[in-house]
Order: sequence, then structure tokens, then C-alpha cells
Amino acid sequence: MNTTPEISGYELDQRLLDHPLAEIWRGRSFTGMEVVVLVLSTAGADDPAVRDRLSQASRSAALGPQHEELPLWAANLTATRPYAVTQLVPGRSGAERLLDPLDGLLGNDEESLTAVRQQLAPYGAAPIAGEASQPDAGADARPPSNGAASSADRKKWPYVVAVVVVLAVFSITYSVGAAIKSATSDVDPVVPPPAAVSPGAMPTGVLSPGIDKMTSVPWSRSKPFAPVVGAIYPLGADLQVARQLDLPFEFGFPQPPVLDEKLAAESSTTIYRRVHTGTTPAGLDLRIALRPCTDQAACLAGRAAFDKEWSTTYKTAAPTTPRNSTTWYAVSSKPYTLVMSHIFSSQGRWWLVGAAAVAAPGEEPAAQKVINDIWRQTS
Repeated sequence: MNTTPEISGYELDQRLLDHPLAEIWRGRSFTGMEVVVLVLSTAGADDPAVRDRLSQASRSAALGPQHEELPLWAANLTATRPYAVTQLVPGRSGAERLLDPLDGLLGNDEESLTAVRQQLAPYGAAPIAGEASQPDAGADARPPSNGAASSADRKKWPYVVAVVVVLAVFSITYSVGAAIKSATSDVDPVVPPPAAVSPGAMPTGVLSPGIDKMTSVPWSRSKPFAPVVGAIYPLGADLQVARQLDLPFEFGFPQPPVLDEKLAAESSTTIYRRVHTGTTPAGLDLRIALRPCTDQAACLAGRAAFDKEWSTTYKTAAPTTPRNSTTWYAVSSKPYTLVMSHIFSSQGRWWLVGAAAVAAPGEEPAAQKVINDIWRQTS
């Protein structure tokens, strides 16, 4: 029985294609953005060559998309069933194009891609070449419910039949090719299939989808300092240090920090991290956003847009009260939330960091201490 893939941060509501190597889904992010998602099938995920081709194609999509293509928005290439996500934007090609390289034979999945884009057309995706007319703008763009088939449904049957035939032929060809390879492996040397795409090698120091990795500056127990607001960790306080988060800083935490890896990053320019105390509900829930800047002036110019993005993503208020020329904060209640954005440099690079600490009743000082410690470690 087919089930809807579960990808944290996204709700998939319509499967557009069931291919032997991958499924194509339409859905929404938790911020309401319409997306197209490619998810490898079980067979595709079990094939190392298919995984590798998706990895190469995803790197190319993230770092060097063509003019008519959307850049990769999010991906997990090490999941049990790897996936890739792009926005759904009128006139632009999204994650469905990553289907074509998966079998190593470029250009043989055009019928499948055409069928997918035919279904995406009512949602504003790239129109199909040669299509006689566009859907009525005043009509409901979503597929009809289980009732009598409309004339539009009948028009779709040729596409459905074509897709079924193409996929059947592809499946037979794929199986025969695998059998031939197995039968001749003892006689002929194994020749790897040609690369589906030929992007430059991605540096090992890069975070998908394209932010250079950074080395964390070790946490330091410096002298007492004036906080952004509220309480700070006293000298000699018993605390834990949050490390190995791919952030340019470490920070103190009141309990052993638990990294929530289910939170999917929505932006190709911003790193998101969530750390909490591990209890349910969490006594302290810390959300962090990080974006690189070319210099301090660029950070200052981009701060308003950055604060709007990450505060919207985390559904919290944006920091508006200045602490100094590079730091802003805000405090709200029910639940108690302390937010901060800050501009800092580390190891010759400039960064914008946003943080929101949500505290359970009685844990308000813990939220203040964490935010103040992030400020101290980045000042």
C-alpha cells in the first residue's frame, strides 16, 4: 500500500508521479510555501548508483541552476529515502527535473516530466509546450473530488496512458539491464555508468545547499559582563556546553542539550538549529538562525529581511529594541519568549545570528541566560 512520505516541515498532499526510482509530490511547507518534492522510492534508495546520481544532481541544482530552473531549497541525501525540495514557482522548473538523471540515461524521462508538469500547470508551474489553452482562471484549480469525471479528466487520459506505457517499458529495460550486468560481471570488468551530471566537486567544507562550513570558537568562561536583558550564568555555574552544531560559536545550556534534527531548513541562505532540554514539553526550547554576510555593512543592510524570515519561520516576534549598534531584542509572554538578533565577526567572517528562547513557567531565567551567553560568545 502506498503511503505519503513524512518530511518534517512539509505536508505532502498530492502524488504526481509514481516512478520505479522516485515519487514526485506537490505540497506545502509549514510556512505555507507551495513546493515540489522528489523522494526516492525504496528501490531507488537501495541502489547506491541512484543515490549518487541524486546527490550529484542536487549539488548542481543547489549551486548552479539554469536560468529557468529553481535552486534546491532543502534536501536530505542520507535519509532512508533521500529527498529534494524546491518551491513551486510559475514558469520555473522545480524538483521534478531531478528525476531524469536517476537512471543514468538523460532525456528518456521527458514523457514522465511532461505528465508531472501537466498536473502542476493549474498551480502555476511551467506550462506544457504545445498546450492549446490554460485553465480557466476563475475555476477551482485543484483536482475534482471523487464524482463524475469532467471533460478535463477525460482529456488527461491520453497523458495517463502514455505515462503508464513509458514507465512499463522503462521498468522492463531497467530489469533486463540489471540482469545482463549481473550475468556478465564475472567476465567483463565492471564499468561504472556515465555520470548523470558533471558539476564541479563540492568542497567537503560546504553545508548543503551552499554555505561554507565554519569552525566553532571554543566556549569561554569570561569575566562578568552586562547582559542583553535579565540573568546571566554566574562564574563557576554548573552548565553544559552546546557543541558540534555547525555554528561558529558554542554556548552554555542549563541541561544536556538535545538537538532536534527534525526541523527542516527552508532557506538556501540560512542555517536553522533547534536545541531543547529533551523533556516533553521542553522546559527550554531554543531556536537559532544563522546567515553569512560579506561584511558588516551587508549584515546591517540585510538584518531587517533576515529578522523577518527567521521570526516568521519560528512564529515569534521580531527583535526591535536596540541593545547597541549591532544587537536587537524583544520579550513577550504566554509563553515567555526572549528573542535577539546580533551582528558579529568570527575568524575573519561576518554573520547575522537570530535566536529565540521559549521558556516554560518558572524557566524564564534559563532563557535569559542562554540568550545572554550567545551574545557573550559572539561579542
